[in-house]
Amino acid sequence: MEDKKFLRVTGKRVEKNGNVVAEATAIVPYKKGGSASLPDVPPFNTNVWLAGDVGFNMKWIEYTSTGKIAYFYDKYYDLVDGKAHAECEIKGDNMIFDFELIDLPKNADYAVAMKVRKVEPGEKIDEGCSKFFGSPCLPTADDPYPDDGVFFAQIRCEDLRDLDPECRLPHKGYLYFFLDAEMYPSDDLYMMVNHTLEEPKYILDDYNEECNIKGLTDTYVITFEKVDAGYSGTKLLGYPSNDVDDSDDRGGLLLQYDPLEFDVPFLATCDGYAFVFFGDSEENKFSGADYVVWGS
Repeated sequence: MEDKKFLRVTGKRVEKNGNVVAEATAIVPYKKGGSASLPDVPPFNTNVWLAGDVGFNMKWIEYTSTGKIAYFYDKYYDLVDGKAHAECEIKGDNMIFDFELIDLPKNADYAVAMKVRKVEPGEKIDEGCSKFFGSPCLPTADDPYPDDGVFFAQIRCEDLRDLDPECRLPHKGYLYFFLDAEMYPSDDLYMMVNHTLEEPKYILDDYNEECNIKGLTDTYVITFEKVDAGYSGTKLLGYPSNDVDDSDDRGGLLLQYDPLEFDVPFLATCDGYAFVFFGDSEENKFSGADYVVWGS
């Protein structure tokens, strides 16, 4: 179990008549002696104080130094074969929680589809929106990206707030994706991923005009939709849509790009996908992102 670094938490609040009044699932980091916060949704945001100093707060989960789960009030649960079950009655309702250690990159419970719409000539848009290609909108005019790079995408993280209950992605600021295209059309390229809390102010109108992949100046506005983890189109999170995830040391899927959804020359002849995987630790989950093209 030591190589399992995440815990799936499934919670229910059930009335005495059997009606489920709240149900949610979350995935949080697991580390002996550590703790993790759960999403601010029922039943995880239940915070009930009973007689005296006894209270229950479902928004935090703690782990003892021996790996037990500390939940409810001064109650401890052993993980047996990576699983544990906990129940407690609060104000007449039964609180039921199940815990399971998982390999997160191969067991994501959902994905966020990235639906694209090409911006028409002369159409005015908010340049700070979530989008593929076109012109990046950055917090500073001194961009840190290579002169021959490709502006691939920008994500306004607030757009993901209601679609990512496990908080695997930031919900504030912006995510930027830039591709070092010096070796294109080789697949041996490098994707730079950066998260910033600063608001964008500067539009780099001609950025993609300078790269060696022509035809990437059109803008594709992104809207988001929560979908199953195995969704086969362009998406954030979930599972890769082919067997590229065979590498055990690769992080979970950050972004999957399906070239069939775009009328641009980037990977236009690829019968497959481009993937961006998270870095291998929390500290470099974006800066250490791994870019892979898989297909023919």
